[in-house]
Amino acid sequence: MPKTPVEFAQTAQELCVLPDIYLKLTEMLANDQCSIDDIAKVVELEPAIAASLLKIANSAMFNFPKQIDSINKALILLGLSQVKQLVDAYGVTAAFSGLNPDIADMDKFWEISVECALICQFLARRKKIANTETIFLSGLFHNLGLLAIVHDAPEVVKFCEQYTASETPWYRQQEKLGFTFADCSAALLKLWQLPSSIVMPIKNFNQAFQAELDAPSNLLYVASRLAVFNSHPGLYSKKTIVGQHILDSLGLTEEDVDAAIEHCNEQAMELLAAFPIY
Repeated sequence: MPKTPVEFAQTAQELCVLPDIYLKLTEMLANDQCSIDDIAKVVELEPAIAASLLKIANSAMFNFPKQIDSINKALILLGLSQVKQLVDAYGVTAAFSGLNPDIADMDKFWEISVECALICQFLARRKKIANTETIFLSGLFHNLGLLAIVHDAPEVVKFCEQYTASETPWYRQQEKLGFTFADCSAALLKLWQLPSSIVMPIKNFNQAFQAELDAPSNLLYVASRLAVFNSHPGLYSKKTIVGQHILDSLGLTEEDVDAAIEHCNEQAMELLAAFPIY
């Protein structure tokens, strides 16, 4: 009997454990009694997450005028809401950092994931789209289901990843599994108790052609398609891989799309170096 997205997610949850430092910081960030100094002291005890936070804080993503050279300064300038997002990004990517790169093309996987996150964030800011505070993480995590499934069914993942110009990745996943990698992503993130504002766009975005969705879900749909388009030059047509009516629903023009891809190409390598993904 074929496994469901939840069953694949449950197996991945057992094999890919969230780091202790992530769990500790998540608990502290949810506690109003914890000060920035308290949180900084915990971050400084873990060089890997401290380095990641400083790299991201100093990236073009935030474009602060001066170099941020301490965890305290990073926490103050970023704000606890943004720090919570960065901690989530660190924890989830770290959980999959030990995956065998021979099983799946990890370079391509993270390239698409980071590009999707950057495109989501850029378009949300450019068009001032409401309720997209966590859309960067939805973009970054939207395809984690691939990594969850690869433990149990590496051959299935390999087949799904061998898409061509005549088949999109999502079509091939649906045909082979009866669901998409995103369904498994949403199930896993729900098991890890990440906020629904991150999970729900991932759960819904592949239905954009069949149903009326909210702006974050439609935005993730657009970004996921553009990330695949951008990472496979010449394989797909930009106009056909993204539905015009979905672009229209978000008020996005061709100029917006081109600007998002340019932004993504400028920042992706820097951001890839900041996460514990290799």
